[in-house]
Amino acid sequence: MCGYEFDENIVSNNCQGCGKKGCQVVHCPNCNYGNSPEFEEEFDFIKSLKKKLPLKDKNNDI
Repeated sequence: MCGYEFDENIVSNNCQGCGKKGCQVVHCPNCNYGNSPEFEEEFDFIKSLKKKLPLKDKNNDI
């Protein structure tokens, strides 16, 4: 979020208090913003699905 670059594999998983078993959230050591690597995989999957689906042309809608 802040633009600080770090290796998520080196930073320890310091998520606290979310209650999710096996939480994989990685927090930025600079600003403490949490991001889940699981979301990246989900977004890639959604992007691949969107490419396969036909899109309606907004100009030709009736």
